Amino acid sequence: MVTTFTGIFALFISLFTLWLTHLRGIAIALSVEKCEMPELSPDEFKDGIPTTLRGTISLFVLNKGNRTGAIKITKLEFDKAKNFANFFKECEFRIQSTESPSNWFTTPPMTVIIKDGSADLINIAFSLKLNPVIERRYDYNLETIKIESNNLKELLNKLLEYKKERLKEFIDFLRSNEKLGRITMSCEYTRRWPLWGAPFKKKQKSVDVVHPYKENETLKYYNDALKNYQLDPEPTKIIENVISEIDILKSNFNKCYEDLERYRNEELFGFSVAGSIKNRYFDRKNSIIVLLKKCRDYKEIIERDIEPLLEDLLSFQQKTEKADKTPQGKIKQKLIDEIKKEREPLRKNLKKVTSSLENLGKEVERELEEVP
Repeated sequence: MVTTFTGIFALFISLFTLWLTHLRGIAIALSVEKCEMPELSPDEFKDGIPTTLRGTISLFVLNKGNRTGAIKITKLEFDKAKNFANFFKECEFRIQSTESPSNWFTTPPMTVIIKDGSADLINIAFSLKLNPVIERRYDYNLETIKIESNNLKELLNKLLEYKKERLKEFIDFLRSNEKLGRITMSCEYTRRWPLWGAPFKKKQKSVDVVHPYKENETLKYYNDALKNYQLDPEPTKIIENVISEIDILKSNFNKCYEDLERYRNEELFGFSVAGSIKNRYFDRKNSIIVLLKKCRDYKEIIERDIEPLLEDLLSFQQKTEKADKTPQGKIKQKLIDEIKKEREPLRKNLKKVTSSLENLGKEVERELEEVP
């Protein structure tokens, strides 16, 4: 009886040892540590108002098996809290593996090899980009701000109050809410026996993003920024920039007029400032034009005269380039005839709009004199 029991026990020990040494396979376990968000420093407020909140979460990976496995972070998502939506713009992630130097500061998907009996700490740094409307720069998201006024001086005062109010709302949110959202990590890791069924097991881990600013230094710095809030640049400089942009417009229109006069008898020619016009007014939002269109005293000349003329100049340039590339024949001649018909109306319009633009510049210069 004793011999039989001893034999069974020895067999059990042998099987258990075989399991531990050869058959156990890969046994990966995952756990997530809570979110950490450091206080913002005074230095971050020296050149403006910070619009990025940073933090980290950590994924601890342990392979309790006796074979090397792998884990892949396939996706990272930030689900913003309802009350945070008004202030949030986007989230960026960077991943760092403590044990794998080749996997430092990468983005998903990222694969990490976990040797048998070893562990790794995968740190995930996140940056929450805020709506830049709280920044002091006057031109951030200007086209989306629904304010108007009669002139620039009044408009800039309204813009200042609008941006201060948005910053105040953000500070009130930080004071009354700790949770900013939730980060979800989608992972795939090697199954215990990868040859049986699918080689990877899928899993999601989530953690709340909670800020520590409620009663701490960061909130004090934001409050100080609100008390001393001013537009950047100051109103005088903004109006000077408007005058400078008007001068650039006048210069471009004058050069186009000179080109029309100089090449009056040539079939095809291009405007010497066409590239500058396209880059300055079509390839990106021109903040000065957006600003002027919010002034009732200036909006009409921008929408009725200046913008249509810029479109006509660019259209004329594009037609000229098309005709120049078209082989000789009826189609090319038809394009040339159309271009010739447009020259005189375009010349007259350039003269008219340049005169209106000069009057606009004088109005803005008067405003500059009135700014304290």
